[in-house]
Order: sequence, then C-alpha cells, then structure tokens
Amino acid sequence: MLTYTPPNEQDLPQPTEKPWLLLLLCLVWLIPGLIGREPLKPDETIVADIVRHLLDGGSPSLPMMAGEPWVERAPLFYWLAGAAAWLGQWFGLALHNGARLATGALMALALWGTGMTARELIGRRHGRSAVLILIGCAGLLMPGHTLNSDVAVLAGWCWGLYALAIAPRRPLPAGPLLGAAMAVCGLAGSLAEPALQLALALSLTALPAWRIRRYGLTLLIALAVALPLIAAWPLALKATAPAAFAAWYDWYALGFFGGFSLVRALHPFGYYLQLLPWFAWPAWFLAGATLWMQRDRLMQPRFQLPIAASALAFACLMLSDSGRAGYALLLLPPLALIGAVGLDVLRRGASAFVNWFGVMIFGLGAVFVWLAWSAMHLGTPAKLAGRIHSLAPSFEPHWSTAALLASVMLTAAWLWAVSRRRPVGRQAVTNWAAGITLCWGLANAVAAGWVDARTSYRDFAAAIAPQLPATGCVASENLQPSQRAALHYYLGLTTARREVQALPGCAWLLRQAGSEPLSPPSGWIEIWSGSRPGDRNERYYLYRRDNHI
Repeated sequence: MLTYTPPNEQDLPQPTEKPWLLLLLCLVWLIPGLIGREPLKPDETIVADIVRHLLDGGSPSLPMMAGEPWVERAPLFYWLAGAAAWLGQWFGLALHNGARLATGALMALALWGTGMTARELIGRRHGRSAVLILIGCAGLLMPGHTLNSDVAVLAGWCWGLYALAIAPRRPLPAGPLLGAAMAVCGLAGSLAEPALQLALALSLTALPAWRIRRYGLTLLIALAVALPLIAAWPLALKATAPAAFAAWYDWYALGFFGGFSLVRALHPFGYYLQLLPWFAWPAWFLAGATLWMQRDRLMQPRFQLPIAASALAFACLMLSDSGRAGYALLLLPPLALIGAVGLDVLRRGASAFVNWFGVMIFGLGAVFVWLAWSAMHLGTPAKLAGRIHSLAPSFEPHWSTAALLASVMLTAAWLWAVSRRRPVGRQAVTNWAAGITLCWGLANAVAAGWVDARTSYRDFAAAIAPQLPATGCVASENLQPSQRAALHYYLGLTTARREVQALPGCAWLLRQAGSEPLSPPSGWIEIWSGSRPGDRNERYYLYRRDNHI
C-alpha cells in the first residue's frame, strides 16, 4: 500500500553545504568592527569608562562611570569586558578594542546556542539555517559588534531556549543549563529577563511535549542554580553602596518595566512597530511565511517553543515603558527558529523575493562603498569626495594594501556565493547573510577611519585638554552621560553636574548647546568653544568664573 507524503515535503534536496563555509562566514561577520576604532556613543563610551574604572582597581560590585555609580544594568558584561581588555593589553590592544573581544565571544555563543536549538527542535542541517537567518538580521549588526550589555543577555536567552528544547529528552542536564542561562540574563541585564525565561518555561507545561514529570525537576534545578547567582550582585551592592542599591531597586531592577518604586508600562505606542520591520528583517518575513504555509502543524514542538518565546518577548516589548532597540534582540532568535522550519519548502516566489532583494540591496551597497573608497583615495567622483570631507574635515585617508586586498577578497567571495546553485530557500538566506557580511566588512575596511573622525570624542578631547585647568573643580551643564564618560575616559576629567546641585566652589564650567550660539552666563568668561569635527548638532563652551565680579 502506498503512503501519502505532503507535496511540500517530497524530494527535499540532498545537503550540499559545507560546515566550514558557515564557520568562515560567521567569523567574517563577527571580526570586522571589533578592533581598530574608537568607542561610539552612547553605550561604548560609558562601558569603556566603566571598564577602565574596574581595571584601575574599582569595586566589581559597583560600576562607576565618570565618578558616579552606574547601575542601569547589572555588571556581568562589564566584568567580562574588563577581563578581555586586560588580556588584550598583553597584545597591545587599546582598552576599548580589547574589551570588544568580549562582545565577539558572547555573540559567538549566541549564534552557537541558536544553531543548537534549531538542530534539536527541527533536525540536522537546520542549525545552520537558523544561524544564517540570525546574522542576516539588520538589527543584530551594531549590537553584535559594540560594547553593550544586550549581547550578554542575548547569549543567555539563546542558551535558555536550547535548555528548554532539550528538556523533554534530557530533563536533568537541561536544568543546570537553564539556570545558568537565567543567571547570565539576570547578571547582565535586570530581573525582567530571567523572569521572562521563567515565564516561558512555566508556559510550556501546558504543552504535551513538556508535560512530563521530570520537567518539574528541570525547573527546580534551574531555580536552585539561578536564584543564588542572580541575588549575589544586588546583595553585594547593598552591602557596599546602599544608595546605589536603592537607585537600582527603585528605578532599574525590572529592566524594561523600570523598578520597584514605580513599575512603568505602556511606552509611547508605535516605537517597536516602527523598529521591527527593518530590525528583524528577514527573520520576521520568513517566520510569517513558514507559519502560513504550515499553519496546520503549529501544534508540533518545533513550532511551540519559538512561538511561545516570540509571543512573550513581543508582549513585554509592547507593554514596557522603554523604547530601546536592545530589548528587541530577544525577538530575533525565536523568529529565526520559526523561519528555519520552513526554509526548505519555502515557496519559490517568497524565496526569490528575499534572494533578489538581498542581491540588489547589498550589491548597490557594495558599489557605493567602493565609490566612497575611490572618492577618499583617488578624489573621484569629486562631488562625493567633497561631501565626505565636509562631513569629517579632520579625516585624512591612509592607503592600506591589506584593507584593499581584504575588500577585493570579500567582494569576490560574495560574487561567488550569489552565483552558486542551492535549494531556493537556503540560497535566499545564504545570499542575504553573505550580502550583509560583505557590506559590513567593506564599510569597516574602507570607512572605519572616517567614522572615527566623524563620531569619536578623541579629537574633541584633544582639542579641549590644553584649555582645562590642571587642578580644581570643573562643573558641567547639559552634558549627556556618554559625553561625561568620554571626557573621563580620554582625559580623566570628572565633571560635577550643575543640574544636580549648586556648585559655588567650581571656577570652571563646561556647557553643551545645539547649533545656535550660546552666550556666557552672568559672571562667567568664555575661554574656549568647539565641537567634534563635522558635528553641527553639538557645540561645547568652556567658561571661567569672572573673579572681578
């Protein structure tokens, strides 16, 4: 008797991918942008200054930024970045470049965890599909290469998903792994992220695959591992700095819901709805297509876990009071897992759309970066060269044969990748991941120095340093945390915030204003004014108190 196989599962092509190519693609995506550039605002200048304080002998339980406690996030990422920076110094890396190696390691762990989850839920060959979808997400590019705590939370979230995926088959090993993942989220973010993982784990008990007796033991082991670890830092903070602990408890302990003093919810409506279409592309498109094509199979465990995870994460984003892109990273792994399920049977029209859209977008992007290289080094096209110079007047291009060869090799590899024949769905995500890797690699090889000249605070710090007093109090007004952190990181300058308290003893005042000229306050004399090269939105004024008044 013949058996019937649904048409969309007949004659699936034999696997042709080579694991080493996936590993190479991930490395080429990961490495550019980690070293060889200055810290960006806002997160990187803050984290770099916190790491410097740690390496100078500061308390691990009390992160300090520009001389003030910084407890918006738990400190696990700062510890890891500090360890990476310390190791990097042995190889001659600047502190911020060495610290970013922690970002690369955590991002690699997140990719590994996502691939392992897909392999467990869906089967062999699908782990690489989920990884390709994940690194193709536009929103992962900057967090995955900068100093920020979100990447540590993402790594914990991904391995928490893996622990829940293996729990029906291996409930005992899943318990410690889930507990460790929850601890990472709690020690790198806030109490909200491990609470979200616990809510996900509890919600799975309503599903047949997880409704087994030993799954309860998984949860008990996870809580036994996670709770002491998560509680360790707040208890240490309370013992060493009660005021900082009170600030964390009142305002930051619940992450995207604020703190216990005032639980905040319902951010200005529409932020995440506007963010996610580009931030989570193409994961959300592939996930939506998969759910529609296989809507009659959504009760399978391979769908249930990622659907539950994405639904809970999306609900938290929509209900929270925080419009912060880093929180949306939690959506990317479950969407990638859903998209990986239907990749081999994706309809030709949908896969062709993703494929050719990616080839067109990233091909044009690569052409533009090569034109920018020509404008920087050859002066043609002249109009683009003039625009590049006007946006970053302090930039001086330096010829690098190694960067040029790397750019040529990246471009050739991309052309080879998009010309290969593969199953249509895999071709689409492979070409997309290769395209975003190409543009990111080219941008770092060609324009990293230009971005530094336009965005870094190093030139600004060097310009203002000779004007500052060798000793004495310097007050600041209207400076953002990232700007105060940059001054402290580059110059060791700790400014006293005038917004917080009156500072009659300070003889110097540093103010920030917009593009409009700013007059000196009564009783002050302007000593210096300036801005970052090419920045028309931020201008700084340094005043000295007029002693004749």
